[in-house]
Amino acid sequence: MRLIIISLIIILNLILQSTVFQWFEIYGVVPNTALILVISFSIYLGKNKGATLGFFVGLLQDIILGRIIGLNAFMFMIIGYVVGLMDQKIFKENLLIPFILTAVGTLFYETINLLLIFLLGYKIELFDIIKKMLFIEVLYNSIFSPFIYFYVSKLLKSKIMKKATN
Repeated sequence: MRLIIISLIIILNLILQSTVFQWFEIYGVVPNTALILVISFSIYLGKNKGATLGFFVGLLQDIILGRIIGLNAFMFMIIGYVVGLMDQKIFKENLLIPFILTAVGTLFYETINLLLIFLLGYKIELFDIIKKMLFIEVLYNSIFSPFIYFYVSKLLKSKIMKKATN
């Protein structure tokens, strides 16, 4: 039951991210709610489940939003694993935790994307990308993260999810 609920949330998020959230674009940047969900779930689920969830969310995002199949899967898996490593070391009730982890995760995600684009031979205006995309996306995702994290936290603490794990 727990897997079904999380899967439905992920699928609903990907549908919303590719349709409705496009209306919330600022300077060409849309919040990456899939990344925020991976980070939020990984905080509670640990490194192995975080990495697995990150891999499948990234793979779905690659398939649906399609740039390079496997890139998001790999990056989300790494982010899910690293964030999941901290599950016993952080105070999960502090809403500053997902804000900081999302900022760092977004910075990692976008840096790897920029590096790959550069290595593929595309000309990039680094200053414009850092100013517009990277700074705005880090800030945008970080602002969204406490809200999403709050609901993920409530869901994982709910009676339905606790019964699903027993």
